[in-house]
Amino acid sequence: MEQIAADADVAKGTLYNHFATKEAVLAHWIHAQLEADLVRLQPRIARQTAFVAALSVLLDASAAWCEKHGTLLLPYVRFRFLSLTPAPDRDDAAPKADMTDGFALLIAKGQASGELRDDLPAAHLAALFHHLYLGALMRWLTLPGLKLKREFAAVIDLFVNGASRSTISTGGKGRKS
Repeated sequence: MEQIAADADVAKGTLYNHFATKEAVLAHWIHAQLEADLVRLQPRIARQTAFVAALSVLLDASAAWCEKHGTLLLPYVRFRFLSLTPAPDRDDAAPKADMTDGFALLIAKGQASGELRDDLPAAHLAALFHHLYLGALMRWLTLPGLKLKREFAAVIDLFVNGASRSTISTGGKGRKS
């Protein structure tokens, strides 16, 4: 924290007023990067007409970012899991803390087009999908040799097709029936 305060040219006490730990600083930086990247990625996602294609664009970009910043992700994920609290209501100006809002928008579009079930709210499905996303990320972080893009493709397949034998493949290794 002393080095961060010195590099930012602020008093250490001022830094502690905003961030309790260096991991909180890291989380803030990652969230700012995520929000900026999602804004830049939005036009590419919007050009996709199908849910799986749009979600694949998002997760492929996420995989590329994660691979570039892999050394930061394990301390970030640990920090996030150790500081789990119910998500507060936030206004639109608050920075996004994860990708759940983006997932919810894509899921709502998929529900409106009839591609996805609509008996559960998009926000509920997005939260469930976010857990699958984090599970794939954690596997990649802890099992050497995995390809994150492939892990995310398996998550999309599982979310869209379930765990039963699939007749449609989105890149997963499930058998066709």
